[in-house]
Amino acid sequence: MLANKSQAEINKSQRDNKRELDQANKRMVKLDTIIQKLYEDNVEGKISDERFMKMSASYEEERNALKKRIAELESEIASDKENSLNICHFLTLVKKYTEVSELTAEIIREFVEKVYVYHPEKINGQKTQRVRIVWNCIGEIPTQLENKTA
Repeated sequence: MLANKSQAEINKSQRDNKRELDQANKRMVKLDTIIQKLYEDNVEGKISDERFMKMSASYEEERNALKKRIAELESEIASDKENSLNICHFLTLVKKYTEVSELTAEIIREFVEKVYVYHPEKINGQKTQRVRIVWNCIGEIPTQLENKTA
């Protein structure tokens, strides 16, 4: 259930990022054409040098912002792909240990990356101690208690 939810979120994120990346690349090509045409218009005397400088600066600024956004999107797509692979690896581990009769140190090392144990607190007169588990491959899964307080 968790894998399906995570995979669906990753797939949606990848689709959205790829769509935005395609649009950004198309706009980048369009900007290159506009800048070239603008230069030609300036050379032919159709627009003044001053106007050319203002328009050129504006288009270059947009182009630089697009380059930065394209790099971010490519990084996000690569990260989503890695997360997808991690989920598959985690599911392989889970299938390997479907019939565990005894929890061993080896099993814990394969599944758990980190465990955070917090100071004990008194809540409603009861002593409680919060524990956070970061799993290998899939990271931290919010618990029901954290969902209620969030």
